[in-house]
Amino acid sequence: MIKQNIIFYFLLLISVEIYGKRLIVKRKTTKSAPVEAWTGKWFPGPPHPKDDWKGKWFPYPPYTNRQILNVHDNKPLTATEICDDGKQYIGIDFDPSDIRQSFEHLCLANRTLYTPNMKREALRMEYFIPPAYVPPVKCLNETITYDSMLPTYGAYRPIFPKYGSYIFMPPQRYLTALSQGAIVMLYHPCAYSGQVKLLQNTLRACMYRHIITPSQSLSPERPLALLAWGKSLEMSVVDDHLVVDFMKQNAKQGPNFSTKPPNGTKMYEAGLLQEAHLITDANDVEICGYKEGM
Repeated sequence: MIKQNIIFYFLLLISVEIYGKRLIVKRKTTKSAPVEAWTGKWFPGPPHPKDDWKGKWFPYPPYTNRQILNVHDNKPLTATEICDDGKQYIGIDFDPSDIRQSFEHLCLANRTLYTPNMKREALRMEYFIPPAYVPPVKCLNETITYDSMLPTYGAYRPIFPKYGSYIFMPPQRYLTALSQGAIVMLYHPCAYSGQVKLLQNTLRACMYRHIITPSQSLSPERPLALLAWGKSLEMSVVDDHLVVDFMKQNAKQGPNFSTKPPNGTKMYEAGLLQEAHLITDANDVEICGYKEGM
């Protein structure tokens, strides 16, 4: 009887050991399952997640060999459009449809600080530009900054702007016009409206190649300015004699004055309020002719 009990317990131990080994072996096989077989949730995210960005890439989407696809017709854009077409990616300088940039043309200061002062003299500046200087033309994948608050020369964008009045035109754009020999009128958004209109009317009546835009860069002491290539005239009160003299001496002096955009060329007109009208011809053969003899 004792021998039978010993044999029974011996067989029981053997069976438990074998069953345990089977369980261990089974557990080892489950640990070798590949990671890709996981069907649960990852935290904080799966390994090597795919990019699900649906918006626009700038200056071009990744893995496209420097090409941008037009979301409307799915055709590759040309090299000119990738650089600057006057419409896409203009927010790097200014986009009139972006409300976050509206501060550029709004009066956010105390208007009384910009009251005209008849006793304050105008400030006329002229900057030395080496004769061999060639201003760089930069595409929209490059930012353009200036050392001066009122830049009158330097790098600019390649697309020519239409002449006229704008809700706001950044210097990266109006320097393109200055290079063509245009006169740019700047006025602070808080400037006295009567003086702004007086200067606008004079400029519009004198020449075709002009840009009119507000600017936060002007000081309360002199909230009005005229710019030419390498030159500026800042004023508190419009002096008609100084204004006409500045235009006659400095208009048509830009390095690209003889350059005419071919017919059909895309032009910058974002935020254009009023297009300029011809006075004599497109090259302003006569400036302020109506002022002669006055």
